[in-house]
Formats: sequence, C-alpha cells, structure tokens
Amino acid sequence: MLESIMRAIIWHLLLLTALFIETSGAAARPVVSFSPNWTPIFPGESVTLSCNVAPTAQGNLGYSWYCNGQRIHWNQKSLPILPGTEPHSGDYQCQLANYGKSDPMRLDIYIYNDPLILQAPPAVHEGDSLSLRCHSRPGYDTWNPVFYKDNKPIGSPVRGSELHIGRVDVTASGTYRCEKELHYCNYFNPCSIASSDERYILVSELFSTPQLKVRPDQVTEGDHMTITCDTELSPHRATTELQFAFYRNGHNVQGFSLSNQYGVPSAQLEHSGKYTCEVQTPTGSVRKTSSMAHIHIQELFSSPQIKVRPDQVKEGDHMTITCDTKLIPRRATTELQFAFYRNGHNVQGFSLSNQYGVPSAKLKDSGNYACKVKNPSRSVRKRSTMANIQIGELFYNTQIKVRPDPVTEGDHMTITCDTKPSPHRETTELQFAFYRNGHNVQGFSLSNQYGVPSAQLEDSGNYICDIRTPTGNIRKSNGMLYIQIQELFTVPHIKVSSDQVIRGDHMTITCDTKLSPHRETTELQFAFYRNGHNVQGFSLSNQYGVPSAQLEDSGNYTCEVQTPTGSVRKTSSMAHMQIEEFFFGTQIKVSHYPVTEGDNVTITCDTKLNPRRATTELQFAFYRNGHNVQGFSLSNQYGVPSAQLEDSGNYTCEVQTPTDSVRKRSREAHIHIEGRHQIILWKNPLRLILSLFIFILTVCLLFYHIKTHGTRIIL
Repeated sequence: MLESIMRAIIWHLLLLTALFIETSGAAARPVVSFSPNWTPIFPGESVTLSCNVAPTAQGNLGYSWYCNGQRIHWNQKSLPILPGTEPHSGDYQCQLANYGKSDPMRLDIYIYNDPLILQAPPAVHEGDSLSLRCHSRPGYDTWNPVFYKDNKPIGSPVRGSELHIGRVDVTASGTYRCEKELHYCNYFNPCSIASSDERYILVSELFSTPQLKVRPDQVTEGDHMTITCDTELSPHRATTELQFAFYRNGHNVQGFSLSNQYGVPSAQLEHSGKYTCEVQTPTGSVRKTSSMAHIHIQELFSSPQIKVRPDQVKEGDHMTITCDTKLIPRRATTELQFAFYRNGHNVQGFSLSNQYGVPSAKLKDSGNYACKVKNPSRSVRKRSTMANIQIGELFYNTQIKVRPDPVTEGDHMTITCDTKPSPHRETTELQFAFYRNGHNVQGFSLSNQYGVPSAQLEDSGNYICDIRTPTGNIRKSNGMLYIQIQELFTVPHIKVSSDQVIRGDHMTITCDTKLSPHRETTELQFAFYRNGHNVQGFSLSNQYGVPSAQLEDSGNYTCEVQTPTGSVRKTSSMAHMQIEEFFFGTQIKVSHYPVTEGDNVTITCDTKLNPRRATTELQFAFYRNGHNVQGFSLSNQYGVPSAQLEDSGNYTCEVQTPTDSVRKRSREAHIHIEGRHQIILWKNPLRLILSLFIFILTVCLLFYHIKTHGTRIIL
C-alpha cells in the first residue's frame, strides 16, 4: 500500500514539473502586423507596423524594434512608416521584455517604374479571409481590373480594385496576376495602356496536424492517464487561441476547450480504445483531426473467479468459498481486498481474506455467489462472474400444481404445493406459503393448498410456494409456475348501427363480446351508460335502442358485461357518439323592407337540410306574436296580399319532419307595417313650400306690372 502511494506521489510531481517547464519556457513570441495589411507598397505610401502579444501578457512590456537585424530607435507598440521610401524595405521584428523576438515580417517598397502592383497581405494562413488589390500609382485613371490564378480567370466578385476571395485553405496557394487598363494622358505617353503584375501567394498552415501523446506509456488500471493533443502554431500567428476536443471510438469524451489535455484520474479497462483529438480556431474556420491512436489499459489484476469446497455441498457441511485472482508481475506487491455476495446481497465485507466460510451450510445458503476485489485506493474494482451453489435438499421434488387446468375467469382455482421429504425425515412437519409475482398471497401454514374461490385475470402470474421446517432453519422455494387465467368473455366494445346518426334516426348501440369456446352456453348480462350515467340496467339484451335520437343523446357511451352471479364483470372502452342536426340555420326572411300598408308581403322560413337527408320533405308553420297564422304545410312561405297595420308584430316559423320526430323554431323577427298618412305627412311640407314660392312670385310680377303700366289691369 505504501509503495502504491509513493508511486502516485512521484507521478504527480513529474507531471507538475513537466507542466512548469512547458509553461515557463513556452511564452508565445510577439507577432508583427501591418495596417493597412498590404505588401508591397509604392514609395510615398504609408504603413503602420504593430507588435502584438497574447492577451495574458503582463508587466513592463518594453517594446524594441529591428529592421534586417539592426535595432531601431523606437520603443512604442506601433511603428509608423511615414512615408515609405526604398530604405524602409526589409525584414521587421519586434521584441518585448521577458519575451523572444518575433519572426521577421517582410515590408517591400516597390522602387521600379511599373505603374501597377498586385498587393496581398504579408502573411496568409488557412482560415484567413483573403483579399487582393490591383493597385496603381497615383495619377492614373483605371478600370476593368481582371484577376487570374495560375493563368485562369477568377470568378470571385471584384469591388473597385480589390478581389475578395473569402476564407482560404492551403489549396489556395498559387501564382496570382492582375491586369487593368490605365489612363494617363500627356505628351510623351498614350492615353490608354494595359498593365499587369503577378506574385506567388503562399497560404500557410495556421497550425500543424495534431498528434496524440499519452502518459504514462504503459497505462494500468487505476493509473492517472493524461492524453495530450500536440500541435504547433505558425510563428506569425503565435497569439491565436486554439480549442481542443477528444474522442474515443468516435464518441466525444471532452468537448472543445482551451485545454490540450484530457485526463482520466483513474483509468479503467473500458477507457481502452481508439483515441483522436480535434483542434480548431474559436470560430471553427480551421479544424484538424489527429491520426488515431490505440490506447490499451492493462489489467492490474485478473477478473476474479469463485471456487467452492467441497464440490457438492449438503445441508450441514462446512462450506468454503474462495475468490481467486492474480496480480500482474510488476504490481505483485499490491495488497488487495475481497468481499462476497449471495444473490446480490453482501455476506462478507471487504477484508484482506479471499475466503468466505459457512460452518454449517443450510438450504438458505444456496444461491448465486459473486465476489468483488479492489485495490486499497478503490481506483480499481472488479466483480467475478456469478456461481450458483446449491445445497443438498432436506426435502425434494417440490412442485406446484393447479386445478382445473386450464383456469377460466370465475372458476374456483386450487394451487397445491407438492414435495417429498428425505427418507430419514419423513415425520418432519412442513409449513407452506404461496407467492404470486414475488408477493405473498398466503402465509406459512400446515396446508399445502392455496384456493381462489372466483379466479380473475389479475390472479394470473408466476406462482411459487415456500416450504420450511417449523423452526425455519431450513427453507426453500419450488420452481416457478406461470398460471394464465383465461378470459370467460372478451373485453366488450361499443358498436353503433350507423356511423353517422342524424337527429330523429333510430339509433341502436350494441355491446359486442365473445365467450370462450368452451363456455359458449354461459348467459351474460349487459348494461349501458352515457357520460357515466346508467341508461339501461343489466339485462340479457346486448343492445340499447333510441327510437328517435336527439342532440342530448350525444355523449360518451360505455357498456358493462357480467355473469349472472356478478363474479366476472368487464367494461368497454368509451365510444363518443355525436348526433348530427337534421336541418339547421332556420330563420325568418321578408320579401322587402320597409313594408307599407297595402303592400303584398311574403315571409319565408329559410332552413338547410343535412346533405345526407337532402331529399327529406319538411313542413313549415308561421306564428305572429306567438299565435299561429299558418299551420304546418309543405310551403316555406306565408303571404299577406295587402298588409295592414295589425299585421305588424314578432314573427317566428317552425319546421318539422313529416313524422314530427324533429321540430325547430326560428328566432323572432319584428316586422313593422307603416301607414300611408305617415308618407303623406312627410311629402306635404315640400308641397307647401312650393306653393308659397309660386304665390310670392305671382305677387312680385303683379306689383311690377302695376308700377310699369299703371293701375289698369286687364284680366
């Protein structure tokens, strides 16, 4: 045990030392970036270089800059090149206190006379969004830029002088060229020339293909296993955070995180398998998977086995059960602990002894035995396969019998527990108990029979009986007997004479069931229920009839079937019955409105028949203020040849089938008859005003005539 603890301590110290060395010496170097992110540039153009470090960098950073290996007198994070000239071309590096130098980043100032250059980022890595620029010197008007890769036109969209290729991988590496027309008119140059430039663009790996490493090299059950997903970032992207995920046999065991390690505190055999790891950028733009590594966890000790002595154990024998296992040679000094179980229950807790003894075996000691083995730290625990140990019986040939066979619902069922005592124990009194599906149905008694006066379906099950001596020191159960109670009749179900019942129909509901073939002469009784309320009590008829179905006969119907003694009773599942309307939408309609005294008025009783009863003749009656004005007839109209004031009132109509099995009344409709003097009254003011106007006009004309021709008026 001490050796195991010391080994664990040494292993953890080694792991911590390795982690310290890795973290202390692996501080990410700074990275130089350009803004704007183009190279080369024309003389006179500006660019700013920045020295970037990981976000976790702390303390006095102390920036230093170098060009072509020579120190530049500049100590800020950003180095402006304003404006760029030929001497500014070179390899730039930056350095911070306590950090190494960055990798060189090349800045080119284009010193040749060509008016056009193809610009690209100084470093391109897989996962980058790549843009190219077809850049011309100031003073030129340009148009029609065209880009090529490996002499093939690129179909990506061009905006202005820039080509946005989008996210790229290493296959995007190649020779790129741009062409466009330049316009610069003066005495010495033509107004229009075509120019081009090309360069090779390398898309570098952002990080290398990951590899799996496992520690320790040989993993044994219980060891702390560490799997590392090892990859290397490009020096120009050393500050990029990566995420790591681990898989065993294709199933994810650790999701993406910043940790490149997957640890198993206590390795078990089931941790063996084919491992891979996956590395990606936070956005998932670049993702790579390692090759598969098979990791095999070695057993600390073999699977234990149960051994028993003597081979044939009889009641009263001294029984010894051994839990046998073997340690691997390089862990031979490891102490193991052992525990024993019978039928899943612990009979001896963990100890250094690999044996369990029973001084005087009894029948109750029979069972399925297993043992467990573990190391002191409990990191490895194994269970043996089960071994059935049967103690020789004091009595034997125990069996269960049932009468009648088969058993039908309502039968008197008798179950007998039959056994034979050992020849030299024939006078021993025995006690019997009965169980169904593991639950006791009759406690211990001297009777070896269990009776059920009226067997039901729920009495079906797996039956066993227990037999014991009066002192209970010997007890055993017989083999299981499955007893199936057969149905006397099937569970009933509701049937209706018609799938669609319409109001007024004769509806017949049948409670359908089938008797067992060997009980076909049994009389059954039937009862019917609607919405849980009894509508027909128990009788020999399996039908319930409704001579003229009404809407209130709709509902959830069930039926119940029983034997005459009520020993067997069953209920059907619920069946929903919906009585449909025979006709609907009954309403009063008037031929015209308003109605004036003397008008010929027709009142119509409008209704719609159910499509399945479209040929049915209906009868109609009309009422005014509750008094019948036209008795039932086939006409749905009531006419008033010359309406009078007394014909005003609240009208309703009634519709019925010829047999009067369905009758409905419309809502009231108020009809008002207007008198003719009322119309004259509203017309008279207009006539009076017109007459007054004519009178005034006549007086004015007469006055004018007198004034003009004197007082003589010739009439």
